Amino acid sequence: MSSNEPAAVAERFVEAYNSGDREKLLALCAEDIHVEHHNRGVELNDRAAFGDIIKGFEAAFPDKHFENRRAVHSDGDTVVVEHTWVGTAQADVPGFASAGEVARIDLCSRYTIRDGLVVEYHDYG
Repeated sequence: MSSNEPAAVAERFVEAYNSGDREKLLALCAEDIHVEHHNRGVELNDRAAFGDIIKGFEAAFPDKHFENRRAVHSDGDTVVVEHTWVGTAQADVPGFASAGEVARIDLCSRYTIRDGLVVEYHDYG
């Protein structure tokens, strides 16, 4: 599998997210990336704004990561991953967890990848 194939790019995206390497994560994103978390009211079209959201989550959930990958499906430029997002809240985060509580959210994440970059990232869950 070539490093620019959609499944490989999505894998590197998850690895960068899990490692906390925000710069590496953002380097995998198109400048005008469309990000939408369908159940949390997040929608944006800008890599810098996505970086700001990630930075906020790093502060609120320093141990945030994806785990329990149950499925990966790839078709053309689209990759879908079924997994669980996990993080321990540092303070009360409405809709996620109380301070000290571990949040677990089962997600289906959909990535659209073109020319080795994530151009769309959607979370459902």
